[in-house]
Amino acid sequence: MKHLYPFLALALLSGFYVERKPLEAEFKDSAAYRWLNKKVYDKRPLDDMEHLDNWRSFTSSGVQVVDARKVITTPDSSSSVATIELSKQFVHEGSQSLLMTTPTRLNGPAPLNGRGWGRSGIRRIFNGEDWTKYNRISIWIYPDLPGFYTTALDAQLYNDGKEKLPAIFGQEGQTSWVLKNHQWNHVVWEISNVARDKVTSFEISYGLSGSYPGEADKIRFYFDQLDLEKVDPDKIEGWDVWKGRISYPHTGYQTGAQKSAIISNIDAKIFRLIDQDSHKVVLSKPVANVSSAIGKFQVMDFSEIRKPGNYVLVAGDVVTKPFRIGDDVYERTVWKALNFFYAERCGIAIPGIHGNEHNDWVCTHGNRKIVTNGGWHDAGDLSQSFEGTEEITAALFSMAEKLHQRDNNPELYDRVLEEAKWGLDWILKNNFGDGYRNTGSLNSRRTNNIIGDDDDPIATAQNSPMANFEASGVEAQAYRVLKDSDPDLAAYALKTAESDWQFALAGMPFVKPSKDIWRGTFDSNNVEDELPSQAILASVNLWKATGDQQYEKLATSLAPVIMNAQQQQRTDWDTPLTGFFYTTTTKERILHYCHRGREQAPAMALTALCNAFPNHHDWIKWYASVTLYAEYLKTIAKYSAPYDMMPASIYTDTEYRHVPESRQPSFRQQVLQGISLGKDHYLRIFPVWMDYRGNFGTILPQAQALASAGQLRGDLAAEGLATHQLEWIIGRNPFAESTMYGEGYDFVPLYSPSSGDMVGGLPVGIQTRGDADAPYWPVQAMWTYKEIWGHPVTNWIWLLSAIEGPAMVQGLADAPIIFEELHTHQRITVSATSGHFKTTIPEGEYKVTSGGRTQTQTFLPGSSYELECRPVEMLNYTVSKQTDANGVVTIRLTAQGNGSHHFSFRTDNLTLDDASKEINLQPGKTAQLIWHGHIGEMNKPWVAVAIPDNKLAERKELKGTAWDKD
Repeated sequence: MKHLYPFLALALLSGFYVERKPLEAEFKDSAAYRWLNKKVYDKRPLDDMEHLDNWRSFTSSGVQVVDARKVITTPDSSSSVATIELSKQFVHEGSQSLLMTTPTRLNGPAPLNGRGWGRSGIRRIFNGEDWTKYNRISIWIYPDLPGFYTTALDAQLYNDGKEKLPAIFGQEGQTSWVLKNHQWNHVVWEISNVARDKVTSFEISYGLSGSYPGEADKIRFYFDQLDLEKVDPDKIEGWDVWKGRISYPHTGYQTGAQKSAIISNIDAKIFRLIDQDSHKVVLSKPVANVSSAIGKFQVMDFSEIRKPGNYVLVAGDVVTKPFRIGDDVYERTVWKALNFFYAERCGIAIPGIHGNEHNDWVCTHGNRKIVTNGGWHDAGDLSQSFEGTEEITAALFSMAEKLHQRDNNPELYDRVLEEAKWGLDWILKNNFGDGYRNTGSLNSRRTNNIIGDDDDPIATAQNSPMANFEASGVEAQAYRVLKDSDPDLAAYALKTAESDWQFALAGMPFVKPSKDIWRGTFDSNNVEDELPSQAILASVNLWKATGDQQYEKLATSLAPVIMNAQQQQRTDWDTPLTGFFYTTTTKERILHYCHRGREQAPAMALTALCNAFPNHHDWIKWYASVTLYAEYLKTIAKYSAPYDMMPASIYTDTEYRHVPESRQPSFRQQVLQGISLGKDHYLRIFPVWMDYRGNFGTILPQAQALASAGQLRGDLAAEGLATHQLEWIIGRNPFAESTMYGEGYDFVPLYSPSSGDMVGGLPVGIQTRGDADAPYWPVQAMWTYKEIWGHPVTNWIWLLSAIEGPAMVQGLADAPIIFEELHTHQRITVSATSGHFKTTIPEGEYKVTSGGRTQTQTFLPGSSYELECRPVEMLNYTVSKQTDANGVVTIRLTAQGNGSHHFSFRTDNLTLDDASKEINLQPGKTAQLIWHGHIGEMNKPWVAVAIPDNKLAERKELKGTAWDKD
């Protein structure tokens, strides 16, 4: 059987052919439901579809648009393939509706770019009308698409007034509607943000993308009752919280997490937290007034509440919907993310979304071909991305590995593993075995499954070192997870991983850094920081699987490339910073992304090295680099308080010269809208971007880096900041809306024209308007900011694999163990059985007491700990530092315990008088050791790590600078 891999046998053994119905969202919790139930203050009928005056049909192919008007009695003789007529078959109001009929594709081969044949639609002509009195369009649409599960239409407004539409970047003045087939859909589009002072036309169009087997090749849409309306508009822009709302994470808060909510312009001095089940007030507390670079806010902090339950917040007369506090609040979002991935599967029938499809999607390599369907569709279209599939698979295996270690949720573990295997199958099968593989391709077409005709999407195999390292890394990871449960598949994955690694290594010398500042951020092979990072991650995974020293040798040799691309010296700006990365060791350009970020790669690579090779002589250098980067992220996050959304990056006022000339004015203005740091450097809270907008792809990778660094350093603040990025996405934002479809409240329709609404889907993210640097979230649903993409959901799963759930704590004890949280003084008592205990503890800082002895311990969410709590063995120590005016650092170590103990320091940029010292401790007494040190480079931070008795797992960190005196 094993010789059949990676094709039939994998499918048979893995069990991922389980058919399940995708989850459905609770419509009453959606923004769409709220929109349809808004009070309409004024209304103006635009067209009742009782005649065809002013209506045209059109078909666009590429950039050319041709119009055709059809009267019932006159045959269509134009070049438009769409026809329009009046119909009595489906009517919402009056006696007739407007019927558009169109084929699903044009004659002739599909475009080579993988997209569809064009668009067919209807256009209503207006004579430069002023619509500014109204702010919403309303229309009724009845799709009649035999055999189709999902369908969508796009709408476009044309304006010839002060602001022209269509706009330069396309998304303004456009929206997309996902429709239910064979029924009347009432769709509304708020246009308060859309220029409408001189409207010349309004059009609705369908993408000519072809048909799957069983779907009709000619389709119909009925339209009725086009109106303008006036309603209270949604908040769509700015940092202040939507008046009358409370900004909070709708999913809830983990038990030990920091818990806060934000309001603006609400007359409330006191807020209340109410237990939803008992209806009792559990906390009444003053509202705090806070200010930051983005404005003034009112904050309600209730972190002291750690009792699991269902709650609501009340401020003045504003009340939230119910939310949970508990150890497992994020688990339901994992299930919803899994639902999204399942619904995005390619090459298999998904009930309600599509049948078995894309069996004619081919990747060629010389005379050889692979049918490349499988994996997951990548976005709102039907594209495939190797990087996307690899990252989804890696995230799922990371989650599976954690669930397996905890062994307390077998149902979720099995489901995560099933989806991970689906991705692994695609990675393994799309490999020609000589370094060439399918690295993905664009596709918007619904094809007929017949290989060789004119609708086939065709990709060409590439030999990419980046892709091969990515493949080898996830294949080695799969081996580690599957070796016990599926040894044949695990062995095949490991064999392929070693082969892919060799091909990647052979190709590395031919990869050159890009000088293209704008597009270089999209091409992993052209960013010098990313390829070494991925090579390290792959090599560490292979070393864990095999112990082969060649993998350790490559991984450790590449670390200097990353560290030499980091700003480790204090900058000479008005606001000096350290810790950020450049794209290359030449330090010509600061590393930043505008859409799909991979900023986690350098920090996660160095963290992986620290964890894999703790005795390496460069360990402290890796550790210090991670520390500098994490502290940089924590520093810049203060600019977006109290949301604590991660700012995008630092930009210079010269970068615009390196982008295409047409983009230069906008690029420069966006940079200048950032926060000035001095010397022509600016901090942008949102990225500098053009067409590709939405910041979830930048903040979630930063959160991954924070979580990884936090676990390495025992840094509870870093884990909390990482969690705030999740909270921003699910309601703790200025709009107080969840953006995960089907999760929380007021979730909005997303741009998903090919696959329809999918519970668990995330958009690319909140954007900005024009050149501004403030959040912008208009009602319209358009690419890319409201487009569903795989990478935000991937990063969501990846991050939760690190920080979801309480800490898992076990160890040795002779007596009951008392865990007392230092801030709330709440206690958890655990008994030991046969000298051993195992429990879960909410994140936080604790005093741990057993048998009369005490130690302090920080527990991070989702992490695991081994404690020694027997009185005779228990050791407790703290470290502190002081820097004098001459840059001399004094370190004090205070310890309690029993017997002789050895303490040593590993330092970066700090030389101590004696790296290690001994101390003899007596029960009930405190002893102290003192070190004196000298800072090496005065303009660079220093880092020191104390290690007791050569036990690196019990380390404690100190850090400091010569310019910040204690």
